[in-house]
Amino acid sequence: MENTKANTVLNYCNDVFFKYTLSREDEGSVYARNTIIERVTGIKVKESTVLNPNLDPGTIGKKRIILDVHVKDEKGRFFNLEMQTTYAGVAEMMRFEFYGARALNNQLDSSEKYRDLKPVYQIIFIEKRAWNNKNLINNYQMRNEQGEDESKHPLIRRTYVHLPVINEIAKKKAIQKMDDFEQLCFLFENNAKNDILESKERLVKVFVNKYEEMQKDDELWSTAMAIQMGEARYRYGLEDSFEEGMKEGIIRGKAEGKAEGMIEGKLEGRIEGKLEGERQLLHRLMEAKFQEDCTAWLQSLTEDQLHIVSNLLLECDTLESVKKQLNRRNTI
Repeated sequence: MENTKANTVLNYCNDVFFKYTLSREDEGSVYARNTIIERVTGIKVKESTVLNPNLDPGTIGKKRIILDVHVKDEKGRFFNLEMQTTYAGVAEMMRFEFYGARALNNQLDSSEKYRDLKPVYQIIFIEKRAWNNKNLINNYQMRNEQGEDESKHPLIRRTYVHLPVINEIAKKKAIQKMDDFEQLCFLFENNAKNDILESKERLVKVFVNKYEEMQKDDELWSTAMAIQMGEARYRYGLEDSFEEGMKEGIIRGKAEGKAEGMIEGKLEGRIEGKLEGERQLLHRLMEAKFQEDCTAWLQSLTEDQLHIVSNLLLECDTLESVKKQLNRRNTI
């Protein structure tokens, strides 16, 4: 059978892959996380330790968790690196602030003093432009209304890397003239486009090599693909509540005349296209995991059933088990 995994496109900005690359203790991973920290914060880290290296597919597949990377350097400073490609607005911004505060709180026990606190640096790669500028990187800390820093030694510094901005940079200069961090951002945003995989920058090479390395872990790769598919459903408005609203809108549109019907038809076609894309992605993922051809079976499933199957994929070890669980839920 053809290696379907090789034909399954896992994004370089996939958060499972992001954590896999940065949380290992080999030379490449250490170089990658230390370099990202230096490029973003200006801090040269000599030694770094990942405090949460665990990447258990069973855990991250069944319970969707934030796959950030907690790093501590030789001076006791804390760095939190996160890939956030399903930006959801105000709630996520609040979570970023909460995580920064929690990273401070976790440093102290009842016997320690506030002066023992070490600064926390958050580095968040985000699939959204800044609301007030066109910068690739934006650094934030507490200031007053006149723009003066609250403290000369702030405990929380938060940095956003706005990935969509890299395409604007790419229009102004060739990839070969970008620095290593810009090239990495281009890889995150565009995958293999424009021969970025041929980059000579060591930072980019680490991620390319780790991509090939992670493919050898069947379970982790399949879990990463399943999560990516779920995130795609979220981004393109295929969550249940959105679907119900769209269906209701289509019904209303049909009752409001030909002009509205034309608009509704376009919306319906767009949804159908997204559904077919989801069906194809699910097909590739299931073949990679189960090594069985399930084309005809997937084509027979309804939209709701496809969504159920995408969740069962994380729980079941065989295709037959997926089918049994689906039939059981259909009879409830």
